[in-house]
Amino acid sequence: MPANLKMLRVQAKLDELFKEKIDLTDTNNAEEKCNKYYTRSVAALAIIMRCGIDYDVAAQSVTDGYHDMGIDAVYSDATQKKLFIIQSKWRKDGNGGVSQEEAGTFAEGLKRIINLDFGGCNAKIMAKQQEIIAAIRDTDYQIEMIFCHTGNQGMNDYAKRPIKELLCQVNEDDSTELLIFNEIKLQDIYKYLANGQDNDNIILDDVLLSNWGVMESPLKAYYGTISVSAVGEWYSQYGNRLFAKNIRYYKGSTEVNQGIKEVIKSEPEKFFYYNNGIKILCKKIKKKIPYSTSREIGLFTLEGVSLVNGAQTTGVIGSIFMETPELISDAKIFVQIIDVGDSKEEQSTQITKLSNTQNRIDSKDFASLDPNQDRLRMELSLGGIQYLYKTGAKIDDPSRQISLDETIISQACLLSDLSIVALAKRNVGALTEDIKKTPYQQLFNGATNSFSLYNGVQVLRAVEKCIKQNECGSSGRKRLVLVHGNRFLLHLVLGKVKNMEGFDTQYLSEEHFNNIVPLLFQELWDCIYTSMEEHFAEAYPAHIFKNVGRLKELMQLILKQP
Repeated sequence: MPANLKMLRVQAKLDELFKEKIDLTDTNNAEEKCNKYYTRSVAALAIIMRCGIDYDVAAQSVTDGYHDMGIDAVYSDATQKKLFIIQSKWRKDGNGGVSQEEAGTFAEGLKRIINLDFGGCNAKIMAKQQEIIAAIRDTDYQIEMIFCHTGNQGMNDYAKRPIKELLCQVNEDDSTELLIFNEIKLQDIYKYLANGQDNDNIILDDVLLSNWGVMESPLKAYYGTISVSAVGEWYSQYGNRLFAKNIRYYKGSTEVNQGIKEVIKSEPEKFFYYNNGIKILCKKIKKKIPYSTSREIGLFTLEGVSLVNGAQTTGVIGSIFMETPELISDAKIFVQIIDVGDSKEEQSTQITKLSNTQNRIDSKDFASLDPNQDRLRMELSLGGIQYLYKTGAKIDDPSRQISLDETIISQACLLSDLSIVALAKRNVGALTEDIKKTPYQQLFNGATNSFSLYNGVQVLRAVEKCIKQNECGSSGRKRLVLVHGNRFLLHLVLGKVKNMEGFDTQYLSEEHFNNIVPLLFQELWDCIYTSMEEHFAEAYPAHIFKNVGRLKELMQLILKQP
């Protein structure tokens, strides 16, 4: 099909979807208005394609205009834990691709966003400043930059150089990708619009279940094992549309997903035993005649498919399948398929909600089995302090209560081992992964002192108070030290106070630490910032403070300062 015919159809669909939704109050003439409408519509559409939000919300995410820093749309997706930054170009003839200049402008704009530099940007970006800052602060968030255009050519290596350089600066050798890049071209847009956003039309044919069983009521459901390759094919064809009713989309290269990937690659034949499986809701399930004489194999057609549990597993499988399908050819996975038919929407919602919340146990929950935790609770109680180390307990009186969440972080930052400090920032859950091994045993053991435990939490609270007080008045990379360097700052402050009189022999007051911490905090914050700018000016701060090697370098630089 000629590109110009595709463009006519794309244009007609954008007119239908975004009519009177796109803000054009800053345009002056008919030609400019027309071009801006389609440029902004494409930016909004890119967010819909990646997040599945409605058209009004997507339209409100557009930031295109004078002083937009090369950023045409911004959307923070709390479900996926992703911050989407969009650049869009409307090629009205459907030809061409992206130039290096355009890629460079986009990369520079994103660099400013990452460095929290909002100076001179337009009102639309300023209106999103707080949600951008919140996403960048959150260690679970990933930033996805998307260049969406209606050209028929993909970005070549020369044009992509500014983006590749930014990716290298931000990600460096980190095990997780803080920043990722995606390109959406005319063909992708056309295919999406042609298929529509109606997820009820997903039909999976010839689904082969092995060793299957059935539940007849109250809802009919089938269960059994399925080839992992089949799941990979589903994801490669439908992507995030599979998860329309899930509470989250595939989050990409997170610590947990990296773990799933390593297991399935190294032990595919045992994957079935290690993984909890996936759950699918359908409008209709049809069992086919072939293989219908036994429960060994069953052949099914699934209509109106939505995968409501197992999005991360499915996404990992899909990513491997699209790169090296042969690696997972021997793997199997458990699947539940539920026919919700014409039941009320509340039923599907309830299944989705409880499938994703029941029986969820965090690694820190196992700390309640450690006798040392109960010993510390008793020792602290003698001092009139309540130690809340079991899940579900909440702090009602901060002056007399501390929590396990706080002690995990403060104990990690009390240690001289910077690898533990980096881990506290990078993946705090790993600190309590196994209560019988390090690093947990370094934090909590028979020698753990209840006085220093309590006082460490008081320092943590004082440092967090200082961060909150200083964050609003700071900007740029110095502000990012507060955002990303909070654990390293705590480690340095604790290093100064832990040898002071009474730290490990008495329960010192909140007021005591509120008097001594702010001055130390300011001095150390300035030292970190100065050293970072002199030696790591091009590095993204989020990576610096999660990297053991960089922390050791920073520590040496700080120690050398007068």
